[in-house]
Amino acid sequence: MSRLRNEIASDTRKDVAVDWFLRRSAGPLSGTEAEAFEAWLAQSPENERVYAALDLAWSAAGEAEDHPVVSARNRVLVKAVDRARATRRAVLATLAVAVIGGAGAAWQGLTAPKPLVTQSFSTAVGQQATVTLPDGSRLTLNTDTVVRTKADADRRLVYLEKGQAYFQVAKDRRHPFIVTAAGRTVTALGTAFDVRVDQGGLKVVLVEGKVRVESAPSGPFPRRQTEAVPAAPVQATEMTAGSQLIAPDDAEWRLARADVDRETSWLRGQITFDDAPLGVIVAELNRYSTRKIVLADEQLASVRLGGIYTPGDVDGFSRALRAYGVAEVAPGPEGELRVVALK
Repeated sequence: MSRLRNEIASDTRKDVAVDWFLRRSAGPLSGTEAEAFEAWLAQSPENERVYAALDLAWSAAGEAEDHPVVSARNRVLVKAVDRARATRRAVLATLAVAVIGGAGAAWQGLTAPKPLVTQSFSTAVGQQATVTLPDGSRLTLNTDTVVRTKADADRRLVYLEKGQAYFQVAKDRRHPFIVTAAGRTVTALGTAFDVRVDQGGLKVVLVEGKVRVESAPSGPFPRRQTEAVPAAPVQATEMTAGSQLIAPDDAEWRLARADVDRETSWLRGQITFDDAPLGVIVAELNRYSTRKIVLADEQLASVRLGGIYTPGDVDGFSRALRAYGVAEVAPGPEGELRVVALK
């Protein structure tokens, strides 16, 4: 009877792990979903082990899926979205069975955490890209972004040189995942969060799990060794799911609740604003296009607007301004659009 109960529990754990994997793969979880996912992981170490191994195994299987022969066969066998999802669920379930049952040394070799290697990834203005690291973590790079990873035996080291990236971190308690950006570090074990570097400032939006953010132990300008100056204190804070940290400098850190759906809307090909100054909207849209929007009238910068816009669609934005009756838009030098207040 005890063995039967264990088998039933294993099957349930497998099914729940597959459900969570599919939901996370579809896009960022809502705040409520993220809390439920973390609660399920915390229920049992086995839940964490099964999910982490399933995540890594699927990443490894994806390499084979990208082979031209496999892709061609999949197009023949799986023609509908529902059927594709069902097929994917079946594969995930099979992998989960292997995780729970313990399929020997070969399986352990497949799912064992893999260290990061020294490499770099980048996107141009208007581009986005998603990469999977050797440990199974996924990085989605936003426009004009540079990310580096560094080989290390004890830690998973990632450096956000500029831009913005969304991190889905594979769980590995023995090797913390550390993102260094704008002179601060964001440390996680297994979670999902968005990091943005903007003019030396840092913004972190935590979608799932917990992270610790720390400032650098010293200032950007080293002092002469003859100066007896005490070391600057390290500023640090813990973040929980659904919160955001804005750190324009080391003197002013603001921790608050976040609208996660809005903050991560760029992952869905959208930029969402709610009663934002036009100057802020223009600056954000300019990140995604080499064709810039210029406010010819400084008073326009304080006009507040909302809406959902497509990154890089400068013409669409200019049409929206005309429709709102806010401003006139005219072509300027080198393809830019000049926004002029209505008389």
